[in-house]
Amino acid sequence: MAEGGILLNRILDTTLREGEQAPSVYFRPAEKCTIAEMLYHVLGEKGLIEVGQPYSPKYREGVEAVVKHFKEKGYKLGKLLAHCRTLKEDVEIAHQCEAGGVVVFMAPSDRHLQAKFGGKISYEKALQMIAESIEFAKRDLGFKMVQYTLEDATSVPLDRLIEVSRVAEEAGVDVVRIPDTKGQAEPEGFGQTIRALTSSIKVAVDVHCHNDRGLAIANSISGLRNGATGVHVTVMGIGERCGIADLATLADNLETFYGVKTGVNFKLIPKLYSYVEAASGLVIPPNFPILGKFARTHKAGIHQKAVLKDPSTYETIDWSKYGLEREFEFGAMQTGDLVDLLLQGFNVPEELKKAIVEEIREISVSKGRPLKRAEVRRLIEEKTGINLEDRIAVGGEVDALIFLKVKPSCDELTLIKNIRQKFLSYGYPVIIRDIAGGWDFVIDVRGVRDPAILDKITGEIRRENREILETSTSIVFDEYK
Repeated sequence: MAEGGILLNRILDTTLREGEQAPSVYFRPAEKCTIAEMLYHVLGEKGLIEVGQPYSPKYREGVEAVVKHFKEKGYKLGKLLAHCRTLKEDVEIAHQCEAGGVVVFMAPSDRHLQAKFGGKISYEKALQMIAESIEFAKRDLGFKMVQYTLEDATSVPLDRLIEVSRVAEEAGVDVVRIPDTKGQAEPEGFGQTIRALTSSIKVAVDVHCHNDRGLAIANSISGLRNGATGVHVTVMGIGERCGIADLATLADNLETFYGVKTGVNFKLIPKLYSYVEAASGLVIPPNFPILGKFARTHKAGIHQKAVLKDPSTYETIDWSKYGLEREFEFGAMQTGDLVDLLLQGFNVPEELKKAIVEEIREISVSKGRPLKRAEVRRLIEEKTGINLEDRIAVGGEVDALIFLKVKPSCDELTLIKNIRQKFLSYGYPVIIRDIAGGWDFVIDVRGVRDPAILDKITGEIRRENREILETSTSIVFDEYK
C-alpha cells in the first residue's frame, strides 16, 4: 500500500458512458470530443476515459468521433476504453473503432441471468462467455487493456464473486471492476468484500460505486483502502439514477485525508464542470460539495467575522487550488466587518458604517433575500460618496423573465434542454416554468452581468429552435419573498 493505505493506479472517468445514462442527458459527438479532451488534461497520467458503447449504432458515432479527435490531437489512444457486452461481435466493433482498450460486462447472478436472458443462459454458460470475450479481446485482437465488469457485484455471494473473478483472471483480464450497481452497499461491508476479493486474486481491482444512498464517495474510499487500485468517477457524479462518485469530491478527499497523489489538475476542473453543465443541461446544485456556490459562501455574521480573520475557522478547502474565491452574503445576518473591509483605508465614521450595515440588514429582511453586490456598492457609494469600483467589481447585473410562445407540436422536453444548454453555455443557470395563459413558458434568469447579452441569447434560441413562435423579455426591477 502507499499513502494512507491507498495505492491508486487508475482514475477512470465514465462521464461519456455512465454519465450519459443520467436521465435526460444526451451528448452530441462534438460535445463528447470536447469533454474527452478536457478530461484528458484534468486526469493526468493516472486517468482513463470510458467513451461509450459502440455496439449500439446510435452511440458508435460518438466513440469514433472521440477516437478520431484524439488521433488528430496526438493524444494517447490507450486512455480511451469502449464498453461492451460479453459478445465477440461487440468486442470486434470496439476494435474497429480503434478504442485503446475494451471493457466487457456481465452480471453473473442468477437474478440477472433470469431477468435479462429468460433463463436461457446458465451460470456456467455465463462464465464461458466472460472468458471467451476476454480471450478474444486480449489474444486475438491484441487489446493491451481489457477489463471485466462484474455487474451487480454487491448482490453476488462472495464465493461466486471470487470464482467469476478468477475465471476473468485466467482468461487474461487486466482489471476486474466491482460495481455497487444498485448503490446498496455500506462502507464497512463493501471494504470487507474488496479485501476478501483482492486477497484471493492477483489481478487489479477497480471500484464503481453508485450513489443511491449517498454513499458513493465513502464506499469508493473504503474500496481503495481495502485493496482496490482503481476507482471510477464522473463529472458532477452524474449517471444512472443518482449517479456515482463525483470526480472533484473524491480526488480532493483522497489528497486531503489520505495524502494520495491523484495527478488531477484541479485548476481545470471548474471549466470542465461548467462545460458538462452546458452540454448535459444539468445544473450543479448550489449546496454540492466543493463546486457548489454555497460551499464557499459564508452567510452567518459570526462565521464571516471569524473567516475574515482566519479562514480555517470554517473552511477546510483551498479554493485557490481550483482558481476560485470564497464569497460572503450581504444580508440580514452579515457582520459589520464586511463593510469595514470594503471601506478600509477611507476615513468613514464608525456611526456611518453601522448605519450602512443596519440598512443592508433592513433591506434584506424586508425583501426576504440577500443584497446583490451591485446593490451594496450603490448603497455605500450613496452614503459615503466613495467609489468602490476596485473593491466590488460588478457589471450591470440584472434579473430577467423571458416569455416564450411555441407551436402546439413542439417537443417540449427537447426544447427545455436546448434552452438550458444555451443559457449555461453563457454561464447562466435558469429555471424554466410551463405556464397557462397567452405564453407557454417563462424563463427565470438571474445575475446577468450584461443585459445586452439577453437579446443575443434569445436570438440564438429562436434561430436554433424553430418551434418557438415568439419571445418577450422583461427586466426584473426588484424581488420580494
